[in-house]
Amino acid sequence: MIQTHYFINANAFHRKKLWKIMTIISMMLTMLIGNASWINGAENTPSEKKLYIYSNREFAGFFKDIGYPDLWYNDIRISKNSIGTALRFLNESKRKIVVVTCDGSITVVDSPGYLAWLNDANQVIAWFDEKSRVHYANGTSEKRPFSPYSGPDPSGRYFIKEFPDLPLQPRGESCNTCLYSTDKPNIPLVKVPICATQRLFYKDSKVFLAGSQYYEGHWQQEMYIFQEKGDTLKQIDRIALQRPDNSSATFYAEDLSPWDDEVLYLDVYDFPSRSRWYSFNLKTHQLIEVGKKSFWGGRAFYLQCDILKKAKIGSTK
Repeated sequence: MIQTHYFINANAFHRKKLWKIMTIISMMLTMLIGNASWINGAENTPSEKKLYIYSNREFAGFFKDIGYPDLWYNDIRISKNSIGTALRFLNESKRKIVVVTCDGSITVVDSPGYLAWLNDANQVIAWFDEKSRVHYANGTSEKRPFSPYSGPDPSGRYFIKEFPDLPLQPRGESCNTCLYSTDKPNIPLVKVPICATQRLFYKDSKVFLAGSQYYEGHWQQEMYIFQEKGDTLKQIDRIALQRPDNSSATFYAEDLSPWDDEVLYLDVYDFPSRSRWYSFNLKTHQLIEVGKKSFWGGRAFYLQCDILKKAKIGSTK
């Protein structure tokens, strides 16, 4: 009886030990499978690319934190590159451009004019002098420049020139816009029946022109899409969209997502109401509210990362 009792306890001991070993192995396998990127030597981090909405107070605090508080003011011109990895801040009076990127770098570039525009390589490709004459990187200049409101598209490839309309033409027939290449700024590529609040974007060898046209007593929001064909542009689509309400205030495109079929629109409201941002899907044609502008003012961009956070961290290293 004593011998039999010993073997029963021994078997129970070995089964308990085996169960512990199997539990440990199971936990290790769960950790490995759940974090498969660890096996490949890569860090499994969520994507940071999304729409970022910044207030002017955040921008002002950022410039203070990186040591350039004197270069910030609320109406400063802000642009981004076409892939959403850089923001550029142009101080007109001091002729300085602050470039911050997703890799945490902060660069201050001298601007050759009081207004200047950059390409994706953050090189100046056009600028205004004091006589409102525009100069191009290829050495040419002209008195009638592109629209200073929109400037070139974020990549720096294309820009807008308003077509010289005849003053006696009907309003709807006189609205036209011409597109040009910054490499050949004197050769018109295409004339488009769009006038007010034009914005130009570039992605995947396509050019997107957003603006409005005047039809039978009202303004119609439109988006023209062109495909690059050698040195020319070929229209491949035209999309009309309705703004959220019939307001007389401005409604215009602000940004294009580098990774999705979304265009960001701003519906402007006067104080004390807050202006609202909407995302327009170019495929489904759905218009969805995505945020409101701060009472202090602000901007929104489709970015690959929280650039202000990355640059702030980089400035402290």
